[in-house]
Amino acid sequence: MSAQIIFPILMIILGLMDMLILFQLMSDSMLREKKFLKSVLSILEERSHDRNSIVRQMAVRGLGNLVYGAPEKVKKYKKFLLDILIGALHDIFSSEVISESMKALAKVLKELKEKDIGSSFKDLTQQIRTYFDDEDDALRSMAFVLFGILARLTKRKWKTYFADQVKKSWVTLLLHLQDPNPEVSMVRPTVTYLLSKRNLPPNPEQLQVDICRYLVSELLNCLRLLTGVVV
Repeated sequence: MSAQIIFPILMIILGLMDMLILFQLMSDSMLREKKFLKSVLSILEERSHDRNSIVRQMAVRGLGNLVYGAPEKVKKYKKFLLDILIGALHDIFSSEVISESMKALAKVLKELKEKDIGSSFKDLTQQIRTYFDDEDDALRSMAFVLFGILARLTKRKWKTYFADQVKKSWVTLLLHLQDPNPEVSMVRPTVTYLLSKRNLPPNPEQLQVDICRYLVSELLNCLRLLTGVVV
């Protein structure tokens, strides 16, 4: 095998070995040391844009593991983390990178409050919604999980905006209550939360029944208006 082929392969292997080491470090308590943490985060940021999708995936996973190695540092680096992880949701070459980013975001968001997310809230919410109908079961399921986390985080500043996003996704949310993938049923906490905010039945199945009754009622009213006959 020629050197022209061996060298690129060797570089990829070395890159993956480096990422494995960093991945382990991100779960280690030594991250609490300021200088060490900044160096590691800088490397992970760079690797999150690597040409190799596996390297990008591991970099994103490593950033999510900051929650384990130094949870008290998550708020300090919140913008840094959110910018990279939300950016990874736009990865057009690897669904694995997107899935890993969603998992990392789920970890990070649980350490934050609404005010910590700032202006990233809008971009994050919109991007999550794009995966509600994705063909990939894992992406669809994680999208609903993240939407549920955002629902619980929403208090004041983004309450109206989030309610509008839910309104735009209402049909999709209801349809996926019957999603063929059982894991996607994790949308239920999101729907239940939103129903409670609107004084609607907290039972998703009951809501579907009520909506069907309402649609039938409206249809009968339309028929009556069109025909002049009491139905």
